[in-house]
Amino acid sequence: MKTYIRCKACGYIMDESHLKDVCPACGLPKTVFEPYTKKISPRRKMLLDQHFHPIAVHFPQVFIAVIPVMLLLSFVVADPWRTEFLAAAKLSILALPFSVLIGFLTGLFDGKLRFKTVKAPLLINKIVAGIALQILTTIIFILYLVSGFTTANMITIIVLSALSTACAIYLGRAGSPMFDSFLPG
Repeated sequence: MKTYIRCKACGYIMDESHLKDVCPACGLPKTVFEPYTKKISPRRKMLLDQHFHPIAVHFPQVFIAVIPVMLLLSFVVADPWRTEFLAAAKLSILALPFSVLIGFLTGLFDGKLRFKTVKAPLLINKIVAGIALQILTTIIFILYLVSGFTTANMITIIVLSALSTACAIYLGRAGSPMFDSFLPG
């Protein structure tokens, strides 16, 4: 049976067997951990309970998934379906960098709300991955605007979408254990 512990400083909850020398969220020594009670102001709890960031990150995930699927399908079907698939890919490409930006900004807000800083170790990793995702999705956007849907461009966009998917998966996996973490106050 797993034994869960919580960092007294930031509230990070984890399986005790995975604890190393420091809290993976805030970087404080492992001595700050205790057996797993929420201590948070009603206002902060209300804001966190709105789940702004978790909701905002689902939009770019949908667009990231739609782009390669629609582009790949456009290679194997004829018009009028090809035109429809390309239209869906185009819409997703045009919306993607803006939805990633909203997800990134809500992530900063959420991190600051939870940890009263955005300099916690896990948040720094998420910020770096978020910036990488923003760069990749902006490149996809610019490639489409400059070259449209040439065959070579479509293949490049599919590859960049795969890299974007890897960033999104990392961000989700890094963020999900932090869902119940927050500094008290």
